[in-house]
Amino acid sequence: MFRTRGRSQELEVRRARPSASHVTSAAQGRHGGLPLQVYYVLIACCLLSITYLLIAAGSRYAVLEVKPRIFVWVPEDIIEQDGDLRSSRAGNAGFILSADGVVVVNTTNTPFHAREVLYEIRRRTDQSVKYVIDTSSEPDEMLGNEVFVDQQAIILSTPATQVEIRSYQQDLIRDERGDLKLQARMRGIHPTVPNQTFDHETTMRVGDQEIRLLALPGAGSREDAAVLLPNAKVLFLGDLYENGYLPQIGSRDLRGWIETLRKAEDWDVEVYVPGHGDPSGKKGVVEFRQFLEWLMAEVRVRIQEGKTLEQVKSELLPFAYHWHAPELGPRAVEAVYRQLAGPPQKPAPQQGQSGVAP
Repeated sequence: MFRTRGRSQELEVRRARPSASHVTSAAQGRHGGLPLQVYYVLIACCLLSITYLLIAAGSRYAVLEVKPRIFVWVPEDIIEQDGDLRSSRAGNAGFILSADGVVVVNTTNTPFHAREVLYEIRRRTDQSVKYVIDTSSEPDEMLGNEVFVDQQAIILSTPATQVEIRSYQQDLIRDERGDLKLQARMRGIHPTVPNQTFDHETTMRVGDQEIRLLALPGAGSREDAAVLLPNAKVLFLGDLYENGYLPQIGSRDLRGWIETLRKAEDWDVEVYVPGHGDPSGKKGVVEFRQFLEWLMAEVRVRIQEGKTLEQVKSELLPFAYHWHAPELGPRAVEAVYRQLAGPPQKPAPQQGQSGVAP
């Protein structure tokens, strides 16, 4: 019922390719007495190895112009070797161009990818980056913030997200102590806290672009946000919408999340930008919301049948292989199970015991 979707739009894809002139000039020089055909084969193997390493490092992405001067940076589904292990897949980033400056929506999961986003901005304009908007505190959406500090950009989020990113920053210092693997993965990454916040609905204008910042407290305990461009009819939903990727449910209240998506479906929007996967029309959001409803219903039925969490996982997890990021399946089922089943009940005190600690 729920399948991943391919790209429906023509993509502008950058690939790292060696220059043909380098191959020609090398071939014309010395080649150690090897037959020319063998030399060409060796060069080809080296180039393939270099291309493989670039792909493995996560350098492949697409840039989609979903509406005039509104772009979405979409990475390929590659598990990163750097950054927070809990957010090992880069999230989408967006950038909006105007004559008076650039607005960036989310900065993906490492400063290395954020620099790729900045590179793509510079290919199109020399205007300064005025604002960066973090739609949540998820590492895959905000760990590139530091790149835009050098641009003297104002970094915006809801107050709750600002608090959560500051807490993440402090917790990371503690977690890195004695964890050599985490230290290695986070080397060169400095979580950067938003320096301004917005409440409820805030409208700002940058050049001729009207941008509405929408706090969505009903979407979960962390207060996610959305970015709406009403004239262009484009909505950035961050990790509240995943197109073809399993979501990280975590502490988000599933019922509130579903209700928020229902409201977003009724807005006058033509392009919905997800946290991962390609931008889509309304149909994509509806299908994702229906998946969350399906998952909640399937877990609820099994809880009513008295099944344990492990039994529920065993029965439901095959669904995960129809999505990107299938390793998130167990955590998704567990999060839904705990929300519906409630906290574990304390055992009743045995007869003759008061249940009160002495």
